[in-house]
Order: sequence, then C-alpha cells, then structure tokens
Amino acid sequence: MKLRFPVIPSVLALLGVGAAVVGMFSGPGIVPPPAAPPPSVAMPKPDASGLALERDHAAVFQRAFWRRPASSDNILHAERRDWLDDSSGVQKWQWFIAVQPSAAFRDWLLKDNPFELVFVAPGTELAPLSSPPAWFPTAGELAGLSRYRNREGRYFIFHDLANDRFYATDAGGGFAGAWK
Repeated sequence: MKLRFPVIPSVLALLGVGAAVVGMFSGPGIVPPPAAPPPSVAMPKPDASGLALERDHAAVFQRAFWRRPASSDNILHAERRDWLDDSSGVQKWQWFIAVQPSAAFRDWLLKDNPFELVFVAPGTELAPLSSPPAWFPTAGELAGLSRYRNREGRYFIFHDLANDRFYATDAGGGFAGAWK
C-alpha cells in the first residue's frame, strides 16, 4: 500500500508547530529566584563575665531542637546561656525551655526520636540540674513527670502529661571559634 502524503515530514511539521505554540505561551524560560537562605541564629553579646544570655524563644527552640518552631508550638519560656572566652569561643553552654507542643512536634520528638531519647523509669534518681531558671520546675516537681534522656544523660525531656507540656534542658562543653 502506498501512502499519498509523506508521513515523516508531516509528523515533524506538526511537532515543530506544537513546540512553537508551547514556546509562545511558556515565556523565555522564566526561572523563579532561589529561596533566601534561612536566617542564622546570631550570638547575643556577652556580659563582663563572658556570659551571653539568649531569651529569644524561637532562637532557643531552634538551637535546642535543631528545627524551627511551628506556629502551633507554644513556647512558654526559653533561655540559653553561653560562656564565652576572649576569642568568642564557647567554653560551655546550657539551655532550658518550656513548650506546649503541637501534636506534630510531640510525635517528631518522641516517636521519630531524632535525639535517640530513652524513657527513664519512674523513681530513678535525677542528677541535680545546674542553676535552672525560676520558671523551670523544681527537682521534686520533675520527679513526678515522664522523663526521657539521651545516651549521654545530659539532654533531658520532661513531659507533663496533665498539662501536655515539655520541659527540656541540656548542657555541655564548649567549642573553639572558627580558625581564620
């Protein structure tokens, strides 16, 4: 059977017309601008003794949990302390936070468990916390809450089930400033 018109040139012509139409309506390859990088958390200025105190709730939350708070996470209190040396190297650090968590944050922290937290059995003696702020529960109050800790035993999450509230703390040694 013989075709009356050339198939291949006709198909190529149709593809060319289709490409031209698409090109007319899609613009000259518009590429959206890159997203702005997330803002970094700036260190607060230290006092005369070298203590830098941070009370910005979102900044403390971000450094404590390595993520930004969602609008549904209610941060009640937050404090981070950094003891700096003359070169702005952190000698030691400590933070405390109280959060009324969203369901998503609670699931992420306890079920996804990014910090490899383990449940601490009730009645287990708690090492005393070093100078917690006045708003942080006392050792007696913390003893009645569900407790979790990381492997090193410094990162603590206390879950007040009655009020659906997390109290958390961690502390550690410092790190040197960047080499220039």
